Amino acid sequence: MRRAAALALLVAVSGCNPPLRIGVVLPDRGAAAVYGASVKSGVKLAFDDALAAGTAPAGLEVVYRDSGSDPTRAASAAEALFESGALVVIGGVTSAEAKALIPVADRAGLVVLSPSASAPDLARRSRFFFRVYPSDELEGVKAADFLALVRGARTVLVLQEDNDYTRGLLPVFVRELGSRGSRVAGSIRLDEGDWQAQVRDVLAKHAPDGVYICGYGEAILGALRLLRSVGFRGTICTTAAFSAGSVLARAGPLAEGVFFPRTSLDTASHNEPVRSFLKRYEATYNLTPDIYAAHGYDAALAVLAAVKGLEQRSGASVAARLRTLPGVAGVMGPLDFDEDGNVRHALRNHWIHGGKVEDFESLSAREHQGGGGA
Repeated sequence: MRRAAALALLVAVSGCNPPLRIGVVLPDRGAAAVYGASVKSGVKLAFDDALAAGTAPAGLEVVYRDSGSDPTRAASAAEALFESGALVVIGGVTSAEAKALIPVADRAGLVVLSPSASAPDLARRSRFFFRVYPSDELEGVKAADFLALVRGARTVLVLQEDNDYTRGLLPVFVRELGSRGSRVAGSIRLDEGDWQAQVRDVLAKHAPDGVYICGYGEAILGALRLLRSVGFRGTICTTAAFSAGSVLARAGPLAEGVFFPRTSLDTASHNEPVRSFLKRYEATYNLTPDIYAAHGYDAALAVLAAVKGLEQRSGASVAARLRTLPGVAGVMGPLDFDEDGNVRHALRNHWIHGGKVEDFESLSAREHQGGGGA
């Protein structure tokens, strides 16, 4: 009621198009800030370009709030945005933040769209929750397939963080790894005081063929430092979280030869909107975008498409639009959502080769055709 009354007052006072407020809740500070910064750069570019080009809906107003990497703070920010008239909130960079935003969306009856949260059960929790980032169900399967079938790892040491992200991803990975005839040689929590000694002990006793590092950037970097220091020579596979631009920059030589499944950003593409996104991003930020910037851009594109020409401004109307977007292209692929609110994107195996992120599947296919091996 307060939201409707506030909106009616604004319309009466302005005498013109009512404001179309979109909220954005991302971490500027805290542990997830590295991802929040990339996502925000993409979100802001998409909205700024639409406003500058005159293609944005009349009255569009975008309001940014900092979650501080705190799920409780993210929920409070989203609630305040909805109370102030926001029709949609883009937010939930991490799975923990997204989980906290879902009850807020349900109480308001309005849409939350996550640019990067990936825990498998998130979208099934609410008809008002959507994401432009694939579920960990896909990533867990892809990582297990890669280690067991592509690299032939029969034993795998798991190094893990304990958070909503890993609690969703790791069970899928372990189940799928076992179904392919491989096994976990040990599972070590990276927040335990003696984790480094545990890793050395498992490597010495079991000599696993591969290591799977399940976590966010800081944990991955810590695990890589130890594995490089002890001279581990098996296959190292980690999560898509490793591919944030600032994380890779900090990793430097530690990253060489590390594998991870993720969505694919074709930086050589001449198709739209990829071409324009790459050109505008580099001109604006003097940086090459990472996938988090691209998914942030796609989140904004999805919202713009969903609210364009909307006759009834309600959460139900926006949700219905998102489930039936008419062939809208995103940077990372079609903005096509299933009934659970998951975007329908495929994952590909990538690796760090010569200091750069490369599509390993494309390389393997070329070498196979030429008679070589990866």
